[in-house]
Amino acid sequence: MQRKQFGKRGVNQSVPQFGDRQTGYASAAMPAYAGGGGGGVYDGDDDGFSVGKALGGFLSILFSFKGRIGRMEYWTIGFIRFFMFIAVIVAFVFAVGPQVEGLSEEQANIVLVKYAFGTVQGGFLTFLFLVLALCHWSLEARRCHDRDSSALYLLIMFVPIIGGFYGLYIFIVNGFFPGTPGPNRFDTVQSKAQIFD
Repeated sequence: MQRKQFGKRGVNQSVPQFGDRQTGYASAAMPAYAGGGGGGVYDGDDDGFSVGKALGGFLSILFSFKGRIGRMEYWTIGFIRFFMFIAVIVAFVFAVGPQVEGLSEEQANIVLVKYAFGTVQGGFLTFLFLVLALCHWSLEARRCHDRDSSALYLLIMFVPIIGGFYGLYIFIVNGFFPGTPGPNRFDTVQSKAQIFD
């Protein structure tokens, strides 16, 4: 007489044991992802929720330079980032403005640098400024990827005079032109799940 085994339902499920060797890169527990740009990491546990996964997903939306984003994500995150950036600038002006009245430009710059790096409030505002700048570059890079263009071209914006015109061009094409229809070389596992325009 055969005894009932809990956890098995009609099929012989083999559980890999320590020392078993896999013959390929993919297994039933961890499927291989092929295509576009690769780059995505599969952790094998997509059905569970954890604070770490949620925080990692949120941070990757704001600061990742891999994958693609559509125009709706670009504008939504961009507007929030823009208003936060304005708030940081206004906070700097209100904090340093009264201290620099009547000073020369050189003396005003010294006061600004001392505030930004020598006080807790100034250090916090400087940190926010850098975080928002990183978010901006991340958004622009992933919109370039959505159009199947390398984000390295964004470095042109650091070239005097030409960079200003190129920045305007990037704003127009990233903000108003649709991305590549279907997959392209910059796809990742996460970005393929998004809806592109």
